[in-house]
Amino acid sequence: MLKTPMRALALVALPASLALAGCNADPSETPATAQTDRDTVAQAVASAANLSTLSRAITDAQLAEVLDGSGSYTLFAPTDDAFAALGENGQRLLEVEQRPLLVGLLREHIVPGHITPDAIGTAIDEEGGSVSMTTMGGGSLTFSRNGDAITVSRDGNGMARFAGQTIEADNGVVIPIDAALAPEGTTSTSSQSANESTATQ
Repeated sequence: MLKTPMRALALVALPASLALAGCNADPSETPATAQTDRDTVAQAVASAANLSTLSRAITDAQLAEVLDGSGSYTLFAPTDDAFAALGENGQRLLEVEQRPLLVGLLREHIVPGHITPDAIGTAIDEEGGSVSMTTMGGGSLTFSRNGDAITVSRDGNGMARFAGQTIEADNGVVIPIDAALAPEGTTSTSSQSANESTATQ
Protein backbone atom coordinates (compact mmCIF):
# COMPACT_ATOMS: atom_id res chain seq x y z
CA MET A 1 0.00 0.00 0.00
CA LEU A 2 1.39 3.40 -0.96
CA LYS A 3 0.43 6.38 1.16
CA THR A 4 3.10 8.91 0.37
CA PRO A 5 2.09 12.51 -0.41
CA MET A 6 4.02 12.26 -3.67
CA ARG A 7 1.85 9.40 -4.89
CA ALA A 8 -1.27 11.19 -3.72
CA LEU A 9 -0.29 14.25 -5.76
CA ALA A 10 0.48 12.06 -8.75
CA LEU A 11 -2.96 10.50 -8.59
CA VAL A 12 -4.62 13.90 -8.39
CA ALA A 13 -2.61 15.08 -11.38
CA LEU A 14 -3.46 12.07 -13.52
CA PRO A 15 -6.78 13.32 -14.90
CA ALA A 16 -5.20 16.69 -15.70
CA SER A 17 -2.56 14.99 -17.82
CA LEU A 18 -5.28 13.05 -19.62
CA ALA A 19 -7.16 16.29 -20.23
CA LEU A 20 -4.06 17.90 -21.74
CA ALA A 21 -3.58 14.90 -23.98
CA GLY A 22 -7.16 15.32 -25.11
CA CYS A 23 -6.39 18.84 -26.30
CA ASN A 24 -4.17 17.35 -28.97
CA ALA A 25 -6.76 14.80 -30.10
CA ASP A 26 -8.47 14.85 -33.46
CA PRO A 27 -11.20 17.52 -33.17
CA SER A 28 -13.49 15.39 -35.33
CA GLU A 29 -13.65 12.75 -32.60
CA THR A 30 -16.73 12.89 -30.37
CA PRO A 31 -15.80 13.31 -26.68
CA ALA A 32 -17.16 10.69 -24.26
CA THR A 33 -18.49 13.43 -21.97
CA ALA A 34 -19.73 16.90 -22.83
CA GLN A 35 -17.39 19.61 -21.56
CA THR A 36 -19.79 22.57 -21.52
CA ASP A 37 -23.03 23.70 -19.88
CA ARG A 38 -22.57 21.47 -16.85
CA ASP A 39 -23.54 22.09 -13.23
CA THR A 40 -21.10 22.76 -10.43
CA VAL A 41 -20.41 19.97 -7.96
CA ALA A 42 -22.92 21.40 -5.46
CA GLN A 43 -25.58 21.81 -8.15
CA ALA A 44 -24.96 18.29 -9.44
CA VAL A 45 -25.51 16.87 -5.95
CA ALA A 46 -28.69 18.92 -5.53
CA SER A 47 -30.02 17.56 -8.83
CA ALA A 48 -29.27 13.90 -8.10
CA ALA A 49 -32.28 11.91 -6.93
CA ASN A 50 -30.31 9.72 -4.51
CA LEU A 51 -28.16 12.45 -2.90
CA SER A 52 -30.80 14.67 -1.26
CA THR A 53 -29.53 14.12 2.30
CA LEU A 54 -25.97 14.95 1.22
CA SER A 55 -27.22 18.08 -0.56
CA ARG A 56 -28.89 19.26 2.65
CA ALA A 57 -25.75 18.45 4.63
CA ILE A 58 -23.57 20.45 2.21
CA THR A 59 -25.90 23.44 2.59
CA ASP A 60 -26.04 23.13 6.38
CA ALA A 61 -22.25 22.84 6.56
CA GLN A 62 -21.90 25.95 4.37
CA LEU A 63 -19.74 24.07 1.88
CA ALA A 64 -21.92 24.83 -1.13
CA GLU A 65 -19.98 28.02 -1.82
CA VAL A 66 -16.75 26.02 -2.00
CA LEU A 67 -18.26 23.38 -4.28
CA ASP A 68 -19.83 26.08 -6.46
CA GLY A 69 -16.52 27.91 -6.83
CA SER A 70 -13.76 27.86 -9.40
CA GLY A 71 -11.65 25.28 -7.61
CA SER A 72 -11.79 21.69 -8.84
CA TYR A 73 -12.88 19.01 -6.36
CA THR A 74 -13.91 15.38 -6.37
CA LEU A 75 -16.65 14.49 -3.90
CA PHE A 76 -17.15 10.93 -2.74
CA ALA A 77 -20.87 11.24 -2.13
CA PRO A 78 -22.71 9.03 0.38
CA THR A 79 -26.12 8.15 -1.01
CA ASP A 80 -29.39 8.66 0.85
CA ASP A 81 -29.31 4.98 1.83
CA ALA A 82 -25.79 5.44 3.22
CA PHE A 83 -26.98 8.26 5.49
CA ALA A 84 -30.07 6.26 6.46
CA ALA A 85 -27.81 3.40 7.54
CA LEU A 86 -26.36 5.69 10.23
CA GLY A 87 -29.77 5.69 11.90
CA GLU A 88 -30.55 8.28 14.56
CA ASN A 89 -26.92 9.28 14.80
CA GLY A 90 -26.99 10.24 11.14
CA GLN A 91 -30.00 12.47 11.77
CA ARG A 92 -28.22 14.11 14.70
CA LEU A 93 -25.38 15.09 12.39
CA LEU A 94 -27.84 17.43 10.66
CA GLU A 95 -28.68 19.25 13.90
CA VAL A 96 -27.25 22.73 14.46
CA GLU A 97 -25.37 21.59 17.58
CA GLN A 98 -23.49 19.01 15.51
CA ARG A 99 -22.46 21.43 12.74
CA PRO A 100 -18.69 21.26 13.45
CA LEU A 101 -18.83 17.46 13.37
CA LEU A 102 -20.78 17.53 10.10
CA VAL A 103 -18.32 19.94 8.48
CA GLY A 104 -15.41 17.72 9.51
CA LEU A 105 -17.13 14.61 8.19
CA LEU A 106 -17.91 16.13 4.79
CA ARG A 107 -14.41 17.54 4.35
CA GLU A 108 -13.09 13.99 4.66
CA HIS A 109 -15.16 13.03 1.60
CA ILE A 110 -13.62 15.72 -0.63
CA VAL A 111 -10.27 15.68 -2.43
CA PRO A 112 -8.80 18.34 -4.73
CA GLY A 113 -8.82 17.79 -8.48
CA HIS A 114 -11.03 16.37 -11.23
CA ILE A 115 -10.64 12.64 -10.60
CA THR A 116 -12.75 10.01 -12.32
CA PRO A 117 -13.27 6.37 -11.29
CA ASP A 118 -11.40 5.33 -14.44
CA ALA A 119 -8.38 7.37 -13.36
CA ILE A 120 -8.48 5.85 -9.87
CA GLY A 121 -8.82 2.35 -11.34
CA THR A 122 -5.86 2.96 -13.64
CA ALA A 123 -3.73 4.17 -10.72
CA ILE A 124 -4.64 1.08 -8.67
CA ASP A 125 -3.74 -1.22 -11.55
CA GLU A 126 -0.46 0.57 -12.25
CA GLU A 127 0.47 0.44 -8.56
CA GLY A 128 -0.51 -3.20 -8.28
CA GLY A 129 -2.44 -2.55 -5.08
CA SER A 130 -3.96 0.27 -3.07
CA VAL A 131 -3.45 4.00 -3.64
CA SER A 132 -4.20 6.88 -1.28
CA MET A 133 -5.17 10.53 -1.50
CA THR A 134 -5.28 13.32 1.06
CA THR A 135 -8.67 14.87 1.76
CA MET A 136 -9.66 18.50 2.23
CA GLY A 137 -9.77 17.75 5.95
CA GLY A 138 -6.23 16.35 6.01
CA GLY A 139 -7.21 12.69 6.34
CA SER A 140 -6.37 9.84 4.00
CA LEU A 141 -8.65 7.94 1.62
CA THR A 142 -7.37 4.58 0.42
CA PHE A 143 -8.67 3.02 -2.79
CA SER A 144 -8.53 -0.67 -3.71
CA ARG A 145 -10.16 -3.15 -6.04
CA ASN A 146 -12.56 -5.79 -4.76
CA GLY A 147 -13.36 -7.86 -7.81
CA ASP A 148 -14.78 -5.48 -10.37
CA ALA A 149 -15.69 -2.90 -7.72
CA ILE A 150 -13.55 -0.04 -6.42
CA THR A 151 -13.65 0.45 -2.67
CA VAL A 152 -12.60 3.38 -0.51
CA SER A 153 -11.76 3.53 3.19
CA ARG A 154 -10.92 6.46 5.44
CA ASP A 155 -7.74 6.31 7.51
CA GLY A 156 -7.95 2.52 7.34
CA ASN A 157 -11.41 2.40 8.98
CA GLY A 158 -14.67 1.31 7.38
CA MET A 159 -15.23 0.75 3.70
CA ALA A 160 -17.54 1.97 0.97
CA ARG A 161 -18.01 0.93 -2.64
CA PHE A 162 -18.46 3.17 -5.63
CA ALA A 163 -22.20 2.95 -6.29
CA GLY A 164 -24.34 4.49 -8.99
CA GLN A 165 -23.58 6.82 -11.85
CA THR A 166 -20.64 9.20 -11.60
CA ILE A 167 -21.44 12.83 -12.39
CA GLU A 168 -18.80 14.97 -14.11
CA ALA A 169 -19.55 18.56 -13.15
CA ASP A 170 -18.04 21.73 -14.57
CA ASN A 171 -15.68 22.09 -11.61
CA GLY A 172 -15.18 18.51 -10.49
CA VAL A 173 -16.60 15.03 -10.11
CA VAL A 174 -19.29 13.48 -7.90
CA ILE A 175 -18.75 9.77 -7.21
CA PRO A 176 -21.63 8.17 -5.24
CA ILE A 177 -20.59 5.68 -2.54
CA ASP A 178 -22.72 3.24 -0.58
CA ALA A 179 -21.55 4.18 2.94
CA ALA A 180 -20.57 7.32 4.83
CA LEU A 181 -16.88 7.31 5.73
CA ALA A 182 -17.43 8.13 9.39
CA PRO A 183 -14.42 7.45 11.65
CA GLU A 184 -14.78 5.28 14.71
CA GLY A 185 -16.36 7.26 17.53
CA THR A 186 -18.18 9.79 15.35
CA THR A 187 -21.65 8.45 15.94
CA SER A 188 -21.01 7.66 19.58
CA THR A 189 -19.71 11.21 20.08
CA SER A 190 -22.88 12.51 18.49
CA SER A 191 -24.99 10.40 20.85
CA GLN A 192 -22.97 11.50 23.86
CA SER A 193 -23.39 15.17 22.95
CA ALA A 194 -27.14 14.72 22.61
CA ASN A 195 -27.34 12.96 25.98
CA GLU A 196 -25.30 15.68 27.66
CA SER A 197 -27.59 18.33 26.18
CA THR A 198 -30.63 16.49 27.54
CA ALA A 199 -29.04 16.11 30.97
CA THR A 200 -28.41 19.83 31.32
CA GLN A 201 -31.98 20.80 30.54
